[in-house]
Amino acid sequence: MTDEREITLTVNGTEHTIEVEPRRLLVHAIREDLDLTGTHIGCDTGNCGACTVLRDGEPIKSCMMFATQADGSEILTVEGMEDLPEAGGDLHPLQEGFREEHGLQCGYCTPGMLMSGKAILDENPDPDEAEIREGISGNLCRCTGYQNIVSSIEYAADKLDEKAAADGGVVAESGESDTGAEPDTDANTDAARDSAAAFDCGVENCCGGPAADSTYEHIEGPDDRFDDLNGELDRDTTEETDE
Repeated sequence: MTDEREITLTVNGTEHTIEVEPRRLLVHAIREDLDLTGTHIGCDTGNCGACTVLRDGEPIKSCMMFATQADGSEILTVEGMEDLPEAGGDLHPLQEGFREEHGLQCGYCTPGMLMSGKAILDENPDPDEAEIREGISGNLCRCTGYQNIVSSIEYAADKLDEKAAADGGVVAESGESDTGAEPDTDANTDAARDSAAAFDCGVENCCGGPAADSTYEHIEGPDDRFDDLNGELDRDTTEETDE
């Protein structure tokens, strides 16, 4: 008996509604149902981090989560990096860093490394080497070329800092699609000042700085949330066996 469920995922800014079996892993839904094969499958055990994506801004290993658990989530995969505001219509500074500092190497771990690097810089725009190494500790590089990867993330941090400085400390891009509407030159100046005061560019000590609470967390090994559906999975498996 197949019990498919309808779920909605917003992946790289695009909403998708798909039907999946309860046991279907998020990584398979991303790769096979949405045809976004940039997210790699490495070990299937949650150890290597090749399948890392950002779920609601936090890095997770998509081979350790059922797709149904991600229902309603916003997912960022490596395919969405170039569409981020900081990419400016070109390569994201992290992608550029991996190219310039030879962090790509064999390339298999690269999508997961990029997503972990994004999470690191989202939390701390100016990480030191130890913080970067800790941030990517859940991702394995079989080329054992971690130094190049660390250099790549440091390169991106510098580029993002230069961009923030060039923009006067404000990242102006909103990331929203252009509706083609003409700018309202008669906008209320008080409202504009209120909006500017509330804006947070995410750079420490700039525009009010980022939120103090850390949201970055690597999930090592089995995800506890996985346990919630174990009973459900067992029941499904039993039903199919009985049939």
